[in-house]
Amino acid sequence: MKRALVLLLTVFCGISVWGQDVPKVEIPIGFSMINVHPNLSPITSFNVFGGGGQVDFNFGNVFGIKADFMGYTQGSGLRNQLQSLGYAGQVNGNMFTYMFGPQIKKHSGRVQPFAEFLFGAAHTNAYASIYNAVHGVTSASSNNNAFAMALGGGIDMVAGRHLSLRPVEVDYLYTRFGINGTSYTGNQNNFRYVGGIVLTMGGAPPVPPTASCSASPSTVLEGEPVKLTATGSNFNPKHPVTYAWNGNGAKISGTNAQSETIDTTGMAGDFAKGILGKTTSYTGSATLTDPKEKKNNSATCTANYTVNPRPVHPPVVSCSASPNALAINQSGTVTMTASSPDNRPLIYSWSSAGGQFSGSGTSGTLVATNADAGSSITVTGTATDDRKLSTSCTTSVTVPPVQKVAEVENWGECTFEKDPKRPWRVDNDCKDVLDKLALRIQQMPGGKVVVVGYKDQTEVVNAEQIGAQRAVNIKYYMTTDELGPKVDASRLEVKQGGTKGKASRFYYVPQGATLNEEESVTIDESVVQGQSRSSAQPKRAKHK
Repeated sequence: MKRALVLLLTVFCGISVWGQDVPKVEIPIGFSMINVHPNLSPITSFNVFGGGGQVDFNFGNVFGIKADFMGYTQGSGLRNQLQSLGYAGQVNGNMFTYMFGPQIKKHSGRVQPFAEFLFGAAHTNAYASIYNAVHGVTSASSNNNAFAMALGGGIDMVAGRHLSLRPVEVDYLYTRFGINGTSYTGNQNNFRYVGGIVLTMGGAPPVPPTASCSASPSTVLEGEPVKLTATGSNFNPKHPVTYAWNGNGAKISGTNAQSETIDTTGMAGDFAKGILGKTTSYTGSATLTDPKEKKNNSATCTANYTVNPRPVHPPVVSCSASPNALAINQSGTVTMTASSPDNRPLIYSWSSAGGQFSGSGTSGTLVATNADAGSSITVTGTATDDRKLSTSCTTSVTVPPVQKVAEVENWGECTFEKDPKRPWRVDNDCKDVLDKLALRIQQMPGGKVVVVGYKDQTEVVNAEQIGAQRAVNIKYYMTTDELGPKVDASRLEVKQGGTKGKASRFYYVPQGATLNEEESVTIDESVVQGQSRSSAQPKRAKHK
C-alpha cells in the first residue's frame, strides 16, 4: 500500500510541471447536507444540515492535498421519528467531520471537475439518543469519535481569477460508530452534498500567448521569393490557431496558413520595364488567434526583409567584316554578334562611314566605291533592348588605293617542278604564289592579268598542250578551286606560250594596253579544261 501511494504521488508530481496558472491554495466555503443512514432499526435515515470549509494545497496542475472541516445539526426528521416511537426527551444530533486526503482537479477552462478521497474522523452523540429511544434505556452513550471516509467529486465554475462557484459536490460518506455499554458497532453508509464558493490564492497569472515571425531569406533580389513563417507560443495545444497575414507593399495572399510566400516582382523597381530601382525594406506581419478562447487569445509578430534591385546589364556586342580589305566595287559581309545578359529582346541598327551598306538584323553587305580608295570604311552596329539600353561595336574595312599602270607589267611566275607525275598540277609552292597574286589583283581595280603557260623541251607527255594545261589550271584554282573564287574570272586571260621551262608567267595588262608576247596564243578553254589540285593522275593505256 505504501509503495502504491509513493508511486501515485510521484506520477502526480510529474504531471504537476504542466501547470502554469494554478492557484496555490483553494478555500471552498459553503453549505452542506448529509443524508444519514444510522443502521439502527427502525430509524431508516434522516438529514443533518450545516456547512464549513475546506483548504486545498495544490502541487501542480492536477494534484492537491485537501483538509475538510464540516459541522452539522439535526433536522426535524430525526426528532419526528423518535417522537413517533414515544421518545419525548431532548435529541442531540449534532455531527462534526474532519478529514484529509488527495484531490485531483482539472485547473483549466471555465468548468473544472475534481475528485477527492478523504480520510479522517467524525464526532456525534446522535447514535446514543437513537439507541436509548429505540431500546427504552437511558444509560447508553455513543462513541463520540469514529472513523470517517469520503469518496466523491464535484464541479467548480470559474467566475474570476480569485473566485469560483461550486454548484455541486457529492460524496459517499462512510462512518463507523459504536454504542458504549452495548455490543453494537455499525457501519454507516451516508450521502453528503456540499455547495458554495471557492476562494483561490497564489499562482502565477495567465501567460499571454506570443508569436514570432521570420523571413527566409531576409535579403533577396527583386523577383526572388521570400517565405514568411509565424510560430506561436503559450497557445492551447488542443485548439486550432488561425493565421492572418498582411504587409506594406507586399503581395501576400493572407490565407490561413502558418507560412506565406511573397512575390517580390516590382518591389525594388519595375525590372520588366527597365526602370531601375533602389534597395527597399519591407515588413510582413501575422496575427495568430485561438477562436475558442475568449481572453488572451491572440498574438502578433512581424518580420523584416530587404529587396535589392536586380542588376541591369546592357547588351554585349561585337562586329566583324569578311574580308577586311575590299577593292573598288568589291562587296563584303559585315556581321554583328549580340546577346542580352538579362535575356531581353534586341533590335539592331547599322551605320557606315563610307562605302555602300545595305542590310538589317545581325548582318549586312558593304560595297567599296571609288571614293573609298586609299582609306578605311568604318561600319557601326548597335543592339538595343526593350529597356532602351544599347551597346555599339565597330569594324573597319581597308580599301587599297588605285594604282595606275601605263604599260604591261611582268608580275612573276609559278613553276611546276614538285610533281613529276602531274607536271601541270598547282602544287603548294605555286599555291602560295597565286594567293599573293590574287590579293594584288584585288588591289588593282582596273585591267586584267594574262597567264601564259610554257613547257620544257625535255617534256614529252602531251608536250603540245602541257603549257596550256598549266595556264588553265592556274585560272581554275583562282576562280573555282578550294575555298571559292579569289579573283573575278573576267579579269583572267589564259594563253599558251612556247618552250621556256616548266612554268607559267603572269602579266598585268592595264585597260587599253596589249600583251605582245612571242609564241603565245589564246587557249580554247572548251578543249583544255581546268583541273583541281586534288585531281588524280590520268591512267595510261597498256601496250601489247
